[in-house]
Amino acid sequence: MPKYVTALYSSVFKTTDMQEYLKSLNPVQYEAVTTTEGPLLVVAGAGSGKTRVLTTRVAYILGQRLAESYNILAVTFTNKAAREMKERIAHLLGADIKSLIVSTFHSFCAMLLRRESQAIGYPSNFTIFDEDDSVSLIKTCVDQLGLSRSQFTPLSLRRKISGLKNRMEDASRYAARASGYFEAKTAEVFNMYEQRLQECAAFDFDDLILRSVQLLSGREDIRSKYQNKFKYILVDEYQDTNHSQYQLLKLLIGPHHNICAVGDEDQSIYRWRGADITNILNFEKDFPGAKVIKMEQNYRSTKTILEAASAVIANNISRKDKVLWTEIDQGEAIRLFLTDTAADEASMVIDTIVGLQKSFPLKEMAVLYRTNAQSRAFEEYLRRMNIPYQIIGGVSFYQRKEIKDLLAYLKLIANPRDDVSFLRIINYPRRGIGETSLIKLRTFAAGLRKPLLEASYEIEKYDDLGARPKGLIKKFIEYIQPFMKEKGEIDIGTLSQEIVDSLRLTEYLIEEDSVLGQNRVENIEEFITGANEFAAIHPEPTLDNFLAEISLYTDIDQYNEIEDKLTLMTLHAAKGLEFGSVFLVGLEEGLFPLMRAIEDPMELEEERRLFYVGATRAKRNLFISLASSRGRFGERGSIPSRFVRELPPGLVETVDNRQIIPGRYNSSASIKIPKHEPEHDESGLHYEFEEDELLRIGRIIMHPTFGRGKVIGVEGSGEAVRLEILFTGIGAKKIMPKYAKLKIIG
Repeated sequence: MPKYVTALYSSVFKTTDMQEYLKSLNPVQYEAVTTTEGPLLVVAGAGSGKTRVLTTRVAYILGQRLAESYNILAVTFTNKAAREMKERIAHLLGADIKSLIVSTFHSFCAMLLRRESQAIGYPSNFTIFDEDDSVSLIKTCVDQLGLSRSQFTPLSLRRKISGLKNRMEDASRYAARASGYFEAKTAEVFNMYEQRLQECAAFDFDDLILRSVQLLSGREDIRSKYQNKFKYILVDEYQDTNHSQYQLLKLLIGPHHNICAVGDEDQSIYRWRGADITNILNFEKDFPGAKVIKMEQNYRSTKTILEAASAVIANNISRKDKVLWTEIDQGEAIRLFLTDTAADEASMVIDTIVGLQKSFPLKEMAVLYRTNAQSRAFEEYLRRMNIPYQIIGGVSFYQRKEIKDLLAYLKLIANPRDDVSFLRIINYPRRGIGETSLIKLRTFAAGLRKPLLEASYEIEKYDDLGARPKGLIKKFIEYIQPFMKEKGEIDIGTLSQEIVDSLRLTEYLIEEDSVLGQNRVENIEEFITGANEFAAIHPEPTLDNFLAEISLYTDIDQYNEIEDKLTLMTLHAAKGLEFGSVFLVGLEEGLFPLMRAIEDPMELEEERRLFYVGATRAKRNLFISLASSRGRFGERGSIPSRFVRELPPGLVETVDNRQIIPGRYNSSASIKIPKHEPEHDESGLHYEFEEDELLRIGRIIMHPTFGRGKVIGVEGSGEAVRLEILFTGIGAKKIMPKYAKLKIIG
């Protein structure tokens, strides 16, 4: 054992009695921490202390001298979760051990590829393209192939390519099975995109894991090196792993099979980005002899909240049996707010929050919604009331234009082959180099088969470009070259400041927009502060490592739990957080669950898991709200979400704030809580469907002759109203509901 590690352990375990600490764990947590050998699945229900188990398990392995710190790999999904784990481990051990790897999947793979990328034909100073960079490159590919951006939208193509990579399918395999015009052209874009990435010496997000899997599976010597290095592997949020991440773990585990996967299938909410719930459901099958430990005691929520969330999630089929319980008191009933409109919903929720400030600071409360668009009504009311708030999931700090522009300079300095960054900054700040000149430069570079920056060194040889643009391009090269020479000699903060000063970027931003310029200057200053902090604390504060960390920054890393502000965020962004009071808003069919999920059982189960995640973020109070008239996509009426109907009636207290205004179109189903045991469904909520309920666009109906259909249009009024209905396997037909025996089925 290295001397500094031995000394650390000696000092730690003189002051910290590990056995005493272990006694503070409940019996199931203790078992999960001390079962160190062989495959282990810890099914950790919401609020059951999974982070405590993971961090204590690392400390226990080190304390028992079962491995050196560099023999442990712990991976999770967000930088926030990784930081929290590192801090807790450091607290337990009394010091921060630099050789211990606790990181996100993508950060680990970036580190692995930096060390081994030459084995797959990449330099170690490769660039990591973020989503914006990838979409920009795909736009170029679409244009060069002469395709229409309206037909082949770059963002849709990016999502398609991402899905293929997550399933370990490369461009050649996709091209081999592509059928029809659209798939054939998509394969061409995919192939060109991959070529351009390699020419830029760049990886996109999905490549980090895909290329790591290809590296480990293709090189037995490298695979053996890392299998021998990592004696213990711990995986947080295992239910969110996709196929490529699963393959990565299988390749790293090696003969010892010491993998500890912690997760909860009821909190698997990322199917849309490739997460495969079968990874956790099939753990025992994938790792024979695996031990399964269920952590079912919840330390976060009241009995009421826990019982309500459990009742809803019990309607799912794809799950492992578990019964969550808590020693926390029963708590208050869940309050269901019924309102007329989205604006009414926002005002009722915010007014309630104002009242709750006597018991909770703003930072202990959150409004969670299914789609980003729902934030508008809440933001308007919050601004009117002068209530401070933060939105998570908006424009990330590192996605702001002024930051992206500065980053492009740093990326090109780090990797001269990065054509995307070159094109972003060649004329920023404005140098007078026009689009026509850049098109000619790209043609010249393609003929030389060289990156744009390298081709620019030979621009004098190109006769098709005029003297003035040649001179401007040469001036840019003369500007950037000195920074490339000194990038390894000065720290990142100093390098960034020199670029800002030499470009007179502060003055340029103020001149460009006198209103927004000062805010952009402050963002630049904050960026440089962050670069200085990185240089001060990172064990290897190189420009490449700094850029890699920024490229892997996620929305949740914006969350500031110190400032006393109300938090607005999507349900997906709320994963891993907790609040004293939570407001789940927009609980209406077609919104939550989304319309596309209603007829897809797997999608519907995912939506139900999303409700479960949102509900279990609450510690003391859970509020649910819906509006009778939402006005989305021209639709007015709405009916309550099935998740509301699945709540046990005895746990819900309804606050009906609706006012049926004459003349307002109201096709929503009315909710009435029965007072004297009238007929009601299993949820205890009584629904009255009005005749004009049929008029809502999106309504699913059954026709006695044509079968199942969806209302896609409404014409006329009164008895003369006609519905345009799209019938499965038949097409669209116009029908007068007065004469048709239509049955509402969804």
